[in-house]
Amino acid sequence: MRASTLRRVGAALAACTAVVLMAAPANAAVATPMATASHQNVEGVQPGTAGQKDAFIQAHANMLGRTLAGHAAQATIHPSAGTAFVNKGNNQGAFAAQSVTTALHPTNSGTTIYTPTLYPAGGSCIEVTTVYTTSVQAVEAWDWCNHINFEASVPINSSFVTKYTSGGAYTTEILKTGTNTWVAYLYNYSTKAYDTLYTSSGSTQAGTTGWDVNELYSSVQSNGQSYACTDMAGKTFSANNIQVNLGGTWQAASASNSDTRFDSGDAAFDCPSRSYQMITQFSHWQVVG
Repeated sequence: MRASTLRRVGAALAACTAVVLMAAPANAAVATPMATASHQNVEGVQPGTAGQKDAFIQAHANMLGRTLAGHAAQATIHPSAGTAFVNKGNNQGAFAAQSVTTALHPTNSGTTIYTPTLYPAGGSCIEVTTVYTTSVQAVEAWDWCNHINFEASVPINSSFVTKYTSGGAYTTEILKTGTNTWVAYLYNYSTKAYDTLYTSSGSTQAGTTGWDVNELYSSVQSNGQSYACTDMAGKTFSANNIQVNLGGTWQAASASNSDTRFDSGDAAFDCPSRSYQMITQFSHWQVVG
């Protein structure tokens, strides 16, 4: 997903103990992609909170190659780095174990960290994003087909950590379940089943290339460093076991179906302490703030 990626966050977070982020979420592989839907909704899901739409859209401008009508570009940075999914013509979904933490609280109102964020190739209606702002810590579903907004939000709190994480990561899958219909799921480690986060149908405004990336939208301090640099310092973020569904078959993200077209380059993050690595091309990336 390229330098700008639009995001909107939702739902307040409940305080809880910090989750230790793993460079490679070891237990997340316990969950494997599914082909059929669960009948239970994600516990604690709420409507998306208003107020983050423009930031999310502006952040996606570079990745989409355009600014959506009515949303002017701002004097901020919005870089990205990670895995880009190539549209192979039969893309039907994406899957990943995404790192998550309760210890990240951006201090500047001009900073939103979308890390990691997952969007399948092939015209998906849904993007699942890990969102951190001054007031929100949540896993959210963005609707690219209809509302162009965050429509479902789950606070990253103690309940979420207990039910939906393992090894410092949550497992999410976005699957095409019918003609132009997409469903986002979270794996419930308590019930060992996938719960439905959000469903949407229609034609996407985000294009047919997909991504699983580290992305942010941030103001820059007077010293030339991003506020996000301070917020993310010493913390590790990663996406692991990244897979794509091609024609109904799940396979690891690799050079045959993925690339790095959305990488902005290290300098674009305005953070000299940041360290980024593609550990396993293209199924596992990691960034240390």
